[in-house]
Amino acid sequence: MRARRRGFTLIELLVVIAIIAVLIALLLPAVQSAREAARRAQCVNNLKQMGLASANFESSNSAYPAGFGPYPNQAYYGGGGGRSNVLAQILPYMEQSSTYSSFNLQVNINLFGGGPNDTAQMQIISSFLCPSDGQIQKLSNLGFANYVACLGATAAQQVGSATYQESNTGRLGVFNVTIDTGQARYTDPPANTQQNYPMYLRCLPVTVASVIDGTSNTAVFSETKRSYASVGASVGGFLGGVQPTDKLNVYIITGGDNFIVPQCTYLGPGYYTRIYYRGQEYYRNLPQTGYYNHTMTPNNQWWDCGINDATFAQAHLAARSYHPGGVNVAFADGSVKFIKDTVNINPWRALGTRAGGEVISADSY
Repeated sequence: MRARRRGFTLIELLVVIAIIAVLIALLLPAVQSAREAARRAQCVNNLKQMGLASANFESSNSAYPAGFGPYPNQAYYGGGGGRSNVLAQILPYMEQSSTYSSFNLQVNINLFGGGPNDTAQMQIISSFLCPSDGQIQKLSNLGFANYVACLGATAAQQVGSATYQESNTGRLGVFNVTIDTGQARYTDPPANTQQNYPMYLRCLPVTVASVIDGTSNTAVFSETKRSYASVGASVGGFLGGVQPTDKLNVYIITGGDNFIVPQCTYLGPGYYTRIYYRGQEYYRNLPQTGYYNHTMTPNNQWWDCGINDATFAQAHLAARSYHPGGVNVAFADGSVKFIKDTVNINPWRALGTRAGGEVISADSY
């Protein structure tokens, strides 16, 4: 007598499918978490390379990279925006000497489209990209970056006594800019035909001896969320395609000249000037494109904002990342630490300064 073969009932099949679905649902977050851990590890490695590059720069030149690159003596049309930033200056120490050599720093670095710096400006430097940022949108085919240099615990980029400059040295970071105004602009007065390049309006760089707080307690680089603006025009009714409410915008507010406490309120589209291309010009020294500061805690819920001034030289710019819970920060000794979003503002400010004299406990961040 032939044995009767028993198959699965519909209910049994549905139970098996449900169990498999539950297992997948349990497994998927673990897989995503593992992938994010790997991406974060790569991000840490990128920042470590940058921290070591600035340290090696200091070892070779007896000073850290200046907050501004050389003063351009050709096609320069005013302000400080025509110079290279810190990321551009450390390229030779990131195994990117060919890219650095393709820059002509005697020319306004903002010029693009048929200019001498086009090739360098369009480069994508892999070590400047956080793998957790998946979008690849370029602004007018320019190179971008997810990392920015530290401007201490002040919104002011420059050091001095002018209204747009920071006079309190205890708030300064490694890359705040001190302009050397003691150099003559021309080398052949009274004819005044030969510019004193690169000495005129050069920046006085920071030495390791001036990092009084210690290199392990002084931040030099952190992360930023990069804009997805495509062109410098309206797309879909928005500048560069970036919506006005997006935290990627940097609003230039009227008044509010407080360098320490941000007043970054948003009153609606059209009310403020806004910089909508943060992180999309990796080489440029405009604060809103290449720098951050410690006046706001990481991934702050306020908008970043600049202070209404013709120089665009002051802004409250938070470190921001795509990593859950915080940001990676590179320090002057080459180490990298993960700083939580919940960090208290006081130790966070202290980590941004080079000579604030603060005593920081490791458990405070």
